[in-house]
Amino acid sequence: MPRESDPSRFSVHNTRVERFVSGGRRWVEKTVRPSAWDRPPLEKVAALILDYRSRLLDAGIPMPDVVHWRIDGDAIVYRCEDGGANLVERHPDPAELVREDAPAVEAALAILRRASDAGLRIDPHVKNFVGEGAELRYVDFSPPLVSAYVEARCAAATPDEERILRENFLYFTPEHLPYHFAGDLLNVGPSAGALFPELHAMLDAAGMIAGVGAAEFEAHARTIRALEDLRLEKRIALF
Repeated sequence: MPRESDPSRFSVHNTRVERFVSGGRRWVEKTVRPSAWDRPPLEKVAALILDYRSRLLDAGIPMPDVVHWRIDGDAIVYRCEDGGANLVERHPDPAELVREDAPAVEAALAILRRASDAGLRIDPHVKNFVGEGAELRYVDFSPPLVSAYVEARCAAATPDEERILRENFLYFTPEHLPYHFAGDLLNVGPSAGALFPELHAMLDAAGMIAGVGAAEFEAHARTIRALEDLRLEKRIALF
C-alpha cells in the first residue's frame, strides 16, 4: 500500500495520521496514543471516542466514515476514508482563506452551529475541516469531548494543570466557539491578526455573536488562544 505525505504535522504530539491508497480507494489511518496520565483503560477511551463521534453524527455534522478500528499496544488505530486536504493545507495563509474562500468558511461555521445547537463541545481549529468549498467535513474525534472524558482527564491533573485544562475544555463549548474559531487562526499564520474586523462582521452576520462589539470579540478570541498556547508551553496534554 503506497503511503502518501504525512499530515501528522497538523495533529497533536500523540497522534499520527497517514494517508495511503488501497483497493483503489484513498484512506487515512489515524493512530491516537493517550498520554501517560491516569486515564481509563484504552477500551473505555475507545468507547468514549465512539460515543462522541456518534453524537457529532447525530447532530448532522458531516464526517468521513470510520471503517475499522483496533487497539494496538498503547494506541487506538482508526482507518477512515480520506476526506481530502484540510483548510490549512489548502490555505496556509489565513487571509487567503477568509478573503478568498468564503464558501469554506461559511461551511465550517455551519458545522459549528450544528454542534452548538446540539450542545456539543467541538474543536473549531480550521485544520479539523477537510474538503473544498461548501463540501466540508469535520475530522477530529480525539480527545472525545464528552463530560465523562473531561472529568477523567481533569481528575488526573495537578491543581494548576486542572485549572488550565478546565478552561481549555470550557472553550470548546458552544458559547465560546465563534471566538475560539477566530483565535485559532492566530495559530495558523501572522496575517490572522489583521482579520478580526472581517471575522467579527462575518460571525455577526451569521448570527453567532449578536450584540458583541468588535473589541470585545477580539479580546476574547486572543484570550482563548493565549490559554491554549500556555497549555502547550506547559506540555499539558488534553489527550
